Amino acid sequence: ILQFSSSEANTPHVVVELQDIDNKELIEWVAPGLAEVVVAHDIIGRLMIQCAREPSLAFLLEQLLGFEGSEFYIEKWEELVGLKFGEITCRFDDSIPVGIKSSAQQGKIVLNPSNDHVIEKEDAILCLAEDNDSYCVNDGHYYNAARKTQKIDALELHKLNTVFRTIFQEEKLLFCGWRRDMYDMIMQLEEYVKDGSELWLFNTVAPQDRRELLSDGGRKDKLLLRKLTLCHVVGNPLVRRDLKTLQAVDEQGQLTGKRAKLDDFDSVLILSDETNRVEMQSCDSQSLVSLLMIQDIQRQLHTTKMQKNGKSTDITIKPLCNPISEILDSRTRGLLRVANCKGYIMSNQLVSSMLAQVAEDRDMNAVLSELLSANGSESNIKDISCFLSNDELLVAHSFWDICIRGRLRRETVVGYKPKDVTLAESQETIWNPPHKSKPRQWQSGDSIIVISLH
Repeated sequence: ILQFSSSEANTPHVVVELQDIDNKELIEWVAPGLAEVVVAHDIIGRLMIQCAREPSLAFLLEQLLGFEGSEFYIEKWEELVGLKFGEITCRFDDSIPVGIKSSAQQGKIVLNPSNDHVIEKEDAILCLAEDNDSYCVNDGHYYNAARKTQKIDALELHKLNTVFRTIFQEEKLLFCGWRRDMYDMIMQLEEYVKDGSELWLFNTVAPQDRRELLSDGGRKDKLLLRKLTLCHVVGNPLVRRDLKTLQAVDEQGQLTGKRAKLDDFDSVLILSDETNRVEMQSCDSQSLVSLLMIQDIQRQLHTTKMQKNGKSTDITIKPLCNPISEILDSRTRGLLRVANCKGYIMSNQLVSSMLAQVAEDRDMNAVLSELLSANGSESNIKDISCFLSNDELLVAHSFWDICIRGRLRRETVVGYKPKDVTLAESQETIWNPPHKSKPRQWQSGDSIIVISLH
């Protein structure tokens, strides 16, 4: 980096991959404005936390970061100058506007801006499109006509399915394994969850050693949590008897009396355990074994509860969560398919794809970093009932109709998945679907993919 920064030649931007987020400030100090820093461990940690709470996001982000299908492009459009961002929702037949590169803010990327944000002459529009020459501005007739016929306002839309939007209350999460950046992952999770949530740490690290590891030998601040409560469990995620009942211990390793079963958790995350220094494939094998055992134990516990209490109307049985496992080697994907495992994140592959996108366009670092953080806007999956009432489901609506309603709540609708179709089978529609103006019959259970404020 020093060599590049001292060069008198016109040096292009440099993409730097780091393993420790604490070193990011050093690179920015040595070469301000030259380097785009991607902290691999931090990206993977944030990605896994998001995907643990919404498992389908793993597949969506894998599709977005790949170079097949739609990607992000930034272009200036004279035809849109002077319009508000909410007014350009339907101005591209073959792309979706998701943000602005603001000239008034020194080129800052504003993802999912407010509807009242006026597009200035030097502003560029961030769009989701198949290629940089695959889309252009239309005449705006659809939006103008829809604005006259829409009979729902933001207040009425807000009332739709409030139960769905408040699904995340206090959460109970389980981390199996240990990562070097566990401190950072816990702090990131603290930003997402509600007060009263619990995080259970299940691994082979002795309780007396965890405080030292979390503080990185005193180099990190003390772990101060307001919303999360930590519960420590000592055990091996590869041993079935350790997985059957989790028993919490204090910092001295003494049992606290607190217990949990695998079917009690809202999210289960299987980390690529860094306490054992083994090669990628061996590490993936261990993760896969843990994943299969956890799923099997969950099913057994759930079946037992259903047989015992299934007919009772007074007892609500929590649906099983989908465990998410970190997979390092892309060659392991074949084994996952054979074992019918859907909950996994190809962490190294996703980081490689992100590095490639940032190398092609440095602005992608800001876009992708915001999507993977708890600040600003993030990708979410919502039910169609957040956009259409039961009566409206009886009438065909276009994808653009859903987009316009999303903007009433400051949500950028970017795609959808039909109810009875898997994500893999709906790749054409999950990001930037075609035929946006064509009416389709939506049904309860259809999923809408949005970029919305956290």
